[in-house]
Amino acid sequence: MASYKNGTFFDSTLYSSWADLSLLYKKHMHQVTTNSKEKGFRVEAAAWIDPNFWAWGLKFMTNATSKRAKENGRKIRELGFYSQRKLQELLRMHPEVEDEMEPTAQGTLEVFQSKAEKDDVLESDRIKHCAEFQFPLQPLDPHEAADIEPALNRSIFAPGAIFSPTGTNGDVHKTCMALATLCKQHGVMFRMDTDIKDVLVVDNRVVAIQVANGDLIEGDSFVLALGNHTAAVAKLAGIKLYMYPVKGYVLTVPRHAEFPHLKCNIYAGGNALVSPLRDNGIRISGGADFAGFNYKSDPKRVAWLLKQAKAVFPDGYLDESKVDTHVCLRPVSADDVPLIGQTTVDNLFVNSGHGSKGWSLSFGSAAILADQISGRTPELNIETYSPCRFGLF
Repeated sequence: MASYKNGTFFDSTLYSSWADLSLLYKKHMHQVTTNSKEKGFRVEAAAWIDPNFWAWGLKFMTNATSKRAKENGRKIRELGFYSQRKLQELLRMHPEVEDEMEPTAQGTLEVFQSKAEKDDVLESDRIKHCAEFQFPLQPLDPHEAADIEPALNRSIFAPGAIFSPTGTNGDVHKTCMALATLCKQHGVMFRMDTDIKDVLVVDNRVVAIQVANGDLIEGDSFVLALGNHTAAVAKLAGIKLYMYPVKGYVLTVPRHAEFPHLKCNIYAGGNALVSPLRDNGIRISGGADFAGFNYKSDPKRVAWLLKQAKAVFPDGYLDESKVDTHVCLRPVSADDVPLIGQTTVDNLFVNSGHGSKGWSLSFGSAAILADQISGRTPELNIETYSPCRFGLF
């Protein structure tokens, strides 16, 4: 299940686990009670009274120690690096998918508010891990950064920057439509607008899915890849999954024609992701709001996110009169590592819980799950991503 619009980023060198106490305390915990509409993180009243939020949150906090955060960050990046390789294999075999994907960004620039912030990143396990997998990250001085991306406000490069030459982006909706066409050519049937009412389990095997009109859909194996609705359907089969929806905002804004086109993805201190689109538009994504299944857009949150993006551009770069807003709910697992693989029901599998990273992790996730279902040995240790790793309680 994919968002109609997303941040478009495809760069796993940036990824770490959201379940990290140091990250929460440094950037977020104080924001819950201090003008949270002006910050990247917010817990709304609906979440505080939601038992699912508390159950998820307790698991999340137990997985947020320094040791586990480092381990989980490595799991995410390893899957991301593999996913990038699987995407390249797919595009070589089916170049028509790349035509629809519309990759535009020529690398990713990570910018910082201070030299100390940049130095902390350069010394982090994320940087070491990328080097181990031979994903090159290049520290840049202000002049080098400005040469790579002349569209930005030069003052933001004062602390320097880090460049990821392998970073790219793409239109997730168009890519999914191209993949659906490819699947149909190989005999896949899609049943749209079909509500699941029950999962029928006999002798620890799913025998059928019952849908709203009473039909039974039978099969040998079943995969739940339903985004934020995965946990509810898994519950019908007696499976407990620890996931919670985290609201994010996605803005699409045109640039004024007198300014140069943005060439790179921009990662701005964790507050905003900024990415170029093929039609000369700019895609901006960010925010992490815990509000249950609430898709309502908050104008103050939109203004906050737009403010983060405006800070990296020269005055007047963005045409603020034409802001298109999209709200998405990211399915975040209790350690921010995806839930992939077999459940305790023999022929029931899960591919969900990717949070904000689903686009970049999707191709690798599908590959290791397909290998497991087919009886092949996955190239990654799929038990690392087991949907049952949190236990029953």
